Amino acid sequence: MSSGMDIETSLEVLRILSAALTVPHTLDEGLQHIARMTGELMGTDQTVLLMRDEDRHELIVRTCVGIGSQNVRVGHPLLVPERLKGILWNVRFLHQINWIEAGIKDIGFPILVSPISVKGERIGILITGKSRTAAAGFGMIPRRLFGLIAPFAALLIENGKVYDYLRQNFAQHSQELIEANRAEAGRRDQAQQLMISSLNNPNKVVRLLAESFYKELAKAGFSPGQITTAAAHILECITRQEPGAVGR
Repeated sequence: MSSGMDIETSLEVLRILSAALTVPHTLDEGLQHIARMTGELMGTDQTVLLMRDEDRHELIVRTCVGIGSQNVRVGHPLLVPERLKGILWNVRFLHQINWIEAGIKDIGFPILVSPISVKGERIGILITGKSRTAAAGFGMIPRRLFGLIAPFAALLIENGKVYDYLRQNFAQHSQELIEANRAEAGRRDQAQQLMISSLNNPNKVVRLLAESFYKELAKAGFSPGQITTAAAHILECITRQEPGAVGR
């Protein structure tokens, strides 16, 4: 990208960013669009969007463009050396990593890393690299442009995943989830806390919902054997999903 941003480039940026929010997408399609858009705007071939799993202290690959590696598989934790994982886990501001032994074949350094935040809480990371034009590093204008993309990803996640989640009757009436959410909310609005919990602690939320599911079925008079059958059917539904769909 040139040192300045002309009108044509500015219009292209607005077109791509607006399409991410206005064109109907599933959440996964929208995030994939964000990843492709990042490469288009930044002149890079590799982009990865990671979600934080606070319970497991892992970075889960949500979408990936340009990296074909077993270390970077959608729906699975990112597999990198502890040093790089520590940098990515703790990043709070836009940051350039010039080089580090990443354990991923053909990863293109330098890379730009930007946290994705919702309501002031870090929920993920956007990473792009293998630049076609900035082999020695990214200039000020590309950095500023990259800094604009992460908030769009956050908005997409907030609008797509969280509000769909909050609309689910069962989640809103789960006594276990309500009690845990109330204890964690403090001064924060409980709806906002539920939103953050669903993103930062997906395993915990699923566990609490599972407990409510069991109690509701038991209260309705179903036997342990019948509840076990229901659980087995859930496992069957999971195995029918496409590879990578589990854990999203």
